[in-house]
Amino acid sequence: MANSTIFSLALNIVLAVCVLMALMGNRSDPSLSSALVSPGATSMSTSFTQTAPLAGLGSRTAVNFHRKFKFQSKKKPNPPRKWPMKCGDKVKVIAGDDKGKESEIKRVFRKTGYVIVKDVNVKTKHQRPFEEGETGSILQVERPIHHSNLKVIESGVYKKPEKVEAPAAA
Repeated sequence: MANSTIFSLALNIVLAVCVLMALMGNRSDPSLSSALVSPGATSMSTSFTQTAPLAGLGSRTAVNFHRKFKFQSKKKPNPPRKWPMKCGDKVKVIAGDDKGKESEIKRVFRKTGYVIVKDVNVKTKHQRPFEEGETGSILQVERPIHHSNLKVIESGVYKKPEKVEAPAAA
């Protein structure tokens, strides 16, 4: 048990030294490479004052360093505190390419703050054929639009039910 731990520690140290050597690349100063191998060398203090060779280090780093940031959605969650619109409401577009159009809400995405409105923000989608011998198609797809670009004209389906009083039996 103890031998395997010592072996893994020694292996980690060797790998760390290899990574440092790879990061530093080909240096013209041989004293620096000897300082990494032998910690008792006196030239170690002078090696950290040289910063010019490390200037290119930033170009070697990966663009997407953390895997979890790569797959985040482009639409950040920014929902309103109280939703002013629901499915079936008539809305008017007040900003964007379709400014001035009036239509009704088909779907609401509460987490992101986006809404799909009928015949607004229509994009063309080119679809590949799935099977052999089939032809591709061009579809018209309604894309979501942010709720701040819409203004409610009239409320639709979701109205409070009215109380009906029962006639008094005498």
